[in-house]
Amino acid sequence: MPRRWLNWIKENSGMLSSISDQIWNFAEMSLEEVNSSKLLSNTLEEAGFSVKRGVADMPTAFYASYGTGKPVIGILGEFDALPGLSQAAEPKRKPLVEGAPGHGCGHNLLGVGSLGAVLAVKEEIDAGEVSGTIRYYGCPAEETYNAKGYMVKDGLFDDVDIALTWHPGFLNMLTVMSALAMNSVVFKFHGRTAHAAGDPQNGRSALDGVELMNVGANYMREHMIQEARLHYVITNGGEAPNVVPAFAEVHYFVRAPERHQVEELYQRLINIAKGAELMTETKMEIDFISGTYNTWYNEIVDDVLLKTMKEVGGPRFDKQDMAFAEELKKSLPPNSIEGYMSLVPPDMKEMAEAILSKPLSKIVIPPIGKGKSMPGSTDVADVSWKVPLGEFMTACEIIGSPGHSWQTASCAGMSIGHKGMLTAAKILASTSLKFMQDKELVDKAKEEHEKKHKDKPYISPFPEDHKPPFRRIKEKR
Repeated sequence: MPRRWLNWIKENSGMLSSISDQIWNFAEMSLEEVNSSKLLSNTLEEAGFSVKRGVADMPTAFYASYGTGKPVIGILGEFDALPGLSQAAEPKRKPLVEGAPGHGCGHNLLGVGSLGAVLAVKEEIDAGEVSGTIRYYGCPAEETYNAKGYMVKDGLFDDVDIALTWHPGFLNMLTVMSALAMNSVVFKFHGRTAHAAGDPQNGRSALDGVELMNVGANYMREHMIQEARLHYVITNGGEAPNVVPAFAEVHYFVRAPERHQVEELYQRLINIAKGAELMTETKMEIDFISGTYNTWYNEIVDDVLLKTMKEVGGPRFDKQDMAFAEELKKSLPPNSIEGYMSLVPPDMKEMAEAILSKPLSKIVIPPIGKGKSMPGSTDVADVSWKVPLGEFMTACEIIGSPGHSWQTASCAGMSIGHKGMLTAAKILASTSLKFMQDKELVDKAKEEHEKKHKDKPYISPFPEDHKPPFRRIKEKR
């Protein structure tokens, strides 16, 4: 097959980098990505894609399809930024706007790398080289809420045969590690106000409810599996020490390697909250924010992705990129790669040390960490329970760059990020075309998926009638 798709990416690399930089400058927070979503969806519509905006009750969520029939290949795109990470594309800390959001996870690259892939696949559909449907999913709010879970719940992935995604990183590597399942929930306590010194007997402190709940939760830590995590922050504890708080709230994350483990811990946490409610004679309210599953990668899809990654190779960084990386590396802590080294098998230690000692990664390395879970969570997981899915990362930042950092934001706005993004576009496009050319391969991936999930069906983590939490965004304003 003529490589029109590859020529298209090469010829349009400047356009894709420009779109990425615009989204990098927008730096819009979760569920507020109005300009980013509009730019991506308009670009697809102008290219002839059929676009459906505002899906799953989220104004910035959309999907765009091109082609007809099977197979349907869905490629995921994200575009939300993180608070407080505004940063110039420079190797020293320099916020563009102090305290403003920035792309410290490289989602400006993620969304546009996926955009480049679907537009490249369109070239082959138009030429009659492949048949089927290529679809782009514009997924907001990955950093904060399970937007993909809402899209799954609304049936937007029901006809998808294969799903592909990627993420900026500092290595070129197939992603085989799972991510932790999670619940995000706020416990609100309502009490009765009173003068803390002159009338304490008539007060019922909502803050006491929060604090007693936290004490109970901390005792529960001893009786959880070691891989589980429980984080909390008091988001409202009252206004003045001499006023018994009538209202207080605490925000919890409950994480574990498996969804059912999260559900079990969550129910125990609710019981602790009920105990605090009883002890303080307050009223407790549960405000469920979001929940996600653990990731489940498809081995057939993984095999095709890894083969394609080796064919495409890593980004081709030049002397200027290396000089930028060397300077930026000076800002990293000395132990910045310890987490990765702990995952490397003994027979790969020497190779890993050589790779991780460089400022930038140019080669595709073997996957590491299979059978283990990353410490974070992602809503890609919910899609992986619905559709055969594969994921990878490409080097878009310097080796050891911390997640959610200004160092990542700086690389995401310049040539290092651009080159990693364009490499990802090539891998996604080529992998999509391989599945579109080989129906048997698609069937094998679906067969594996159905076998794995036969006794573990996907059940939405959201309560009945749960909607995206726009109310909380308005409250923060």
